[in-house]
Amino acid sequence: MRLFLVSPARALRHSLAKSLDADPRIAVIGEALTSAQALVRVPAARPDVVLAGAHLTAPDSPELCRRLREASADVHVLMIGVNAPSPLVEASLRAGAAGVVPHTIDEPELLEAIRTAAAGRTVLSTNTLASILRADRAAPTDPLEGLSGLERELFYLVGDGLSNGEIAVQLRLSPGTVRNYVSRLLRKLDLRSRAQLVALAARIPGPASVPNAAPPSYPPQP
Repeated sequence: MRLFLVSPARALRHSLAKSLDADPRIAVIGEALTSAQALVRVPAARPDVVLAGAHLTAPDSPELCRRLREASADVHVLMIGVNAPSPLVEASLRAGAAGVVPHTIDEPELLEAIRTAAAGRTVLSTNTLASILRADRAAPTDPLEGLSGLERELFYLVGDGLSNGEIAVQLRLSPGTVRNYVSRLLRKLDLRSRAQLVALAARIPGPASVPNAAPPSYPPQP
């Protein structure tokens, strides 16, 4: 199996590469420090599995997975992270990840997870699965309670995957104003990333759309 590693932790990445490459069934064919590097190097390396950190940025891990899968459906992305929250796991799975495993996983289990991912099957630890099931059984609440009409609309636009620039055009606002609104929205919802917001939006039915309705215009924030 051809394996590519993506992690900003150089020492850990090199140690993991050395350990995994020692297994005759695995060939570590490349490494990347950042998501941006991975987007350039992975398509050229053509690995079977990409083992990537679950807490990458610019773009974040779910978005990295989505782009890699768009570039090649034959690439399977397995995330490894420290206490990855269930919204991040859900966002990663929706982006096409083979699964998310904890950083405490031992080597034999990691090797089995890589083989499972390479075979096109989903990998989930028991703790991660239990966390998702607990979240599904939680009492229903309205996480959008307290949001203004504009903030709710912004919530669904971000949840639909629109960029700040696309939202700015649709709402007739400046990109800077939209960026400030998104930051404020994340704080209000106690979320740390757009990926978590997308995961939340996927679980909340959006408002019915009105065909041919003109987009509203909002004054910029002072």
